[in-house]
This record gives sequence, C-alpha cells and structure tokens, in this order.
Amino acid sequence: MSLIILRKATESDIADIYKYLHRDFIKKYSQNGEKAEWESHRRWYKFLINSDSYLLYIIEDENGRFLGQLKFELEGETSIVSIYLLKEIRGKGLGKIIVDMGIEELLHESDEVDVVLAYILEENDASLNLFKSCGFTYEREEEYGGLDHHLYIKRLRG
Repeated sequence: MSLIILRKATESDIADIYKYLHRDFIKKYSQNGEKAEWESHRRWYKFLINSDSYLLYIIEDENGRFLGQLKFELEGETSIVSIYLLKEIRGKGLGKIIVDMGIEELLHESDEVDVVLAYILEENDASLNLFKSCGFTYEREEEYGGLDHHLYIKRLRG
C-alpha cells in the first residue's frame, strides 16, 4: 500500500462506515434489527459530519478503497481522538502515519485545541503502542463510556 489519503467524511461515506465498521457488530449484538440500527447509524453519522464539535476523516488508499476512519471530538482546548482501521491493514505501521496526519489536519482546523486525549482499553496493546509511538504519554486510569480506560495525552502547543 503506497498512498494513504485522509479526507473529511461526507454524507456519501455513511454507507461505507456502516458496512465496514458497524454491520457485523450490529448483526451479532443488536436486538432492534439491522434496519432500525442502520437508521440510527445514518442519523448519528449525519450529525457527526455536519457538527462543529467533530472532525471525522475517512482513510482510504489511492484507489479510493475505504480503510477506516479517524475521529476528533472537539471540546474547547481539548480533543478526543479515536481511530478504526480495517483488520487487513492493521499491524503494518499505518496507524502512526494516519494519527500524525490527522493531528496535522486538526491543527489546521482548530487554533484552539492544545491537547489530544486517547482513551484506550487496557487489553488493546496495539492502540497503546500506536499512541505511544505518536508521542502520547500515559496520564491515568479513567472511566470513559462506562468502562475503565488508560488515558493518554499529547500536548500540541507550548
């Protein structure tokens, strides 16, 4: 894989996000049925894409093939980052490139953000290593989304 492209998500990406990131999980765990979950997913991502509180990027190759997503939740001077890569491209060193590209985009988009937070589950060694390689440092254990996470922080300015 030679070229990784990071671009802002559009509403036309919602179906791919669902197909590649959510559908299998929903089929396995949802009690509401796939049609109801698709509608909920579509509404949520439409909100994310059009909100000033989020930056949502699609990761793709030079042929436009969907590879994952990178999201920043903006909260004043702080942003929370999350990344999801398709299984077939994990473990190839692309995560660091993508997170670094995303932080550069974040700096262009926001003059306000000084700190990026990454909440990582303890057992997710790949993410722990990824964010450490991107210059994030361990801060503390903290509950996030109802689960205990390791909180890693990267200061961008000053």
